[in-house]
Amino acid sequence: MTLRHLHLDRNTLAGGAFTDGQFRLFFLGIFFAVQAIWVQRVTLGWLAWERTGSAGFVGLVAGLSLAPALVLGPFFGVMTDRVDIRRASFATNGSMALVLAALALALPWTGSVALIVAALAIGVISSAHHPVRMSLGPRLVPTELVQHVVTVQALNFNLARLVAPVIAGWVIATAGAEVALWVSVLCYMPMLMVLPRLVPRALPPRPPASVLADLLDGMRYALTDPLVRNALLLTLAFAMAVRGALEVLPVLADGAFGRGAAGLGMLTAAAGAGAISSALLKAVGLGAFGARIAPAVLWAAMAGQGAVIAMGLSPVWPLAIASVAVAGFCSTWVGVSMQAAIQTDLPDGYRGRVMSLWIVMGFGSVALGAFAVGGLAEWMGISWALVVAGMVGALAQLAIILGMQRRG
Repeated sequence: MTLRHLHLDRNTLAGGAFTDGQFRLFFLGIFFAVQAIWVQRVTLGWLAWERTGSAGFVGLVAGLSLAPALVLGPFFGVMTDRVDIRRASFATNGSMALVLAALALALPWTGSVALIVAALAIGVISSAHHPVRMSLGPRLVPTELVQHVVTVQALNFNLARLVAPVIAGWVIATAGAEVALWVSVLCYMPMLMVLPRLVPRALPPRPPASVLADLLDGMRYALTDPLVRNALLLTLAFAMAVRGALEVLPVLADGAFGRGAAGLGMLTAAAGAGAISSALLKAVGLGAFGARIAPAVLWAAMAGQGAVIAMGLSPVWPLAIASVAVAGFCSTWVGVSMQAAIQTDLPDGYRGRVMSLWIVMGFGSVALGAFAVGGLAEWMGISWALVVAGMVGALAQLAIILGMQRRG
């Protein structure tokens, strides 16, 4: 019997994954590796600004470190479903550490071209790293604990998003960017040390096929499986509006309220606090619905769109802060719930390919949403841009939900 229609026991989920020795080892490694991702992202951005003084170049470096996943991610997803995932994880974590170490050693002579090369290398490695990272954890534990693994990893990611940039900024300010790069390198070491001791489930046997055939097979699975298809569609509609809106907080802070950098810090902290609160509730077992999209998740998705509308209509600063916090809460709640729903019953043989599509959907929809909201803000102002984004997102979600109900 699958878990697709089973409401998982909250007490089992609340601490279940940490009772598994394999997961405890994995978490020890992934905890620091995720810190490295955020430290290196902040450090690269700072180096781009320090060396050129160009905001456009900072954006270029950030884009090059993320964009390759949109193109290469699905192909690396195919490879994740084919190869020894421990060796793949060792290769991606080790390659990332090597690139950062090389950049740290060459930093005195590094200019804009070298930063572009480093960012592109990190982007390509990340294209493989993300599907491997998202596939390894669930293959270390029994199926009934997969949802908790996904939740704990989301909590770790959100904590790192808040803590690691602060650490990176402090290290850069007190010791320099070179030291910050070496901190990132060191953060990959625990993962490299625990990987030889991990024993993931073996992939099921499968007939030989070309990379393209396997890629198309993964897409077919995602499109024909109702749960995966609906989760991807809802993620697209939700992330474009809600997460896209959270990407333009600088415009809301200064353009709408004139609060400057200090205001941006307050909005970012509010979004982070909402995300952390959501992840903590998930980690203790609340909202553990197994392999299904529960009504509570759909309500949270609609509440997120409502928060975006409230961000645009907020007449006073405290209400804007509260609306951003709700958007951050709903963003993590919906994201973790959707990913857990997909991963709980997902066959190991499809895990890499399906989760690579999830990554493409997540990255692409946020980028498109931020671009759309920013473009609307240029035309009608940030307040009405957020209102339009929230309304369009809510209508798109409603259409998807009605379609789900019609199909039963």
